[in-house]
Amino acid sequence: MSDIRGLIIQSRLDYIEAKDGGKAYNKVFQKLSEPVRQSVGEQVFPTNLYPFHQLRDLDLAIGESIDQPLESIFREIGSQFAQKTLDRYFFNYLESQDPQKFLAQIDKLYGYLWSFGEYSYQKNKANSASVRFDYDEDIHKTYCWFMQQFLIKGVEMCGGVDVKLDEKECEAEGGGSCTYRISWSK
Repeated sequence: MSDIRGLIIQSRLDYIEAKDGGKAYNKVFQKLSEPVRQSVGEQVFPTNLYPFHQLRDLDLAIGESIDQPLESIFREIGSQFAQKTLDRYFFNYLESQDPQKFLAQIDKLYGYLWSFGEYSYQKNKANSASVRFDYDEDIHKTYCWFMQQFLIKGVEMCGGVDVKLDEKECEAEGGGSCTYRISWSK
């Protein structure tokens, strides 16, 4: 069984608590199974590990409860997550405005922050890179959108302009991994 840090669960809770004056929170929690509701409805500790299936269940409940296209919901969550975590875990790359170092640093922190699967990074040119996620879990597309937007927003925050992410392969859609080419201008 794969686990994920509470930090990722908290990104969803922060989003639904701010949505519709907090009304979305009740809608989402009514759709969760009792064990998941108890686990994520109480205090979520950012560094604790939680079963990945709880995130999948929470994502499904969010999608069923919020009247907005799924992709836009999870891209918004990914963007907000980047804004909160880059200042904490990637501060040096924000200061130096270096997208390549941000993408490379994920390789060093991935096992701690995500605690499942593997991340690899390859610099292509000065303003482009390829990244790959090999998950050891059945991944869901909403999670892919979240991660894509985390990468896009992170590159933007580290100085990348006009950031483009080209999905080459998606594990949620039957691929062997989630592989992206990211490019930007400065």
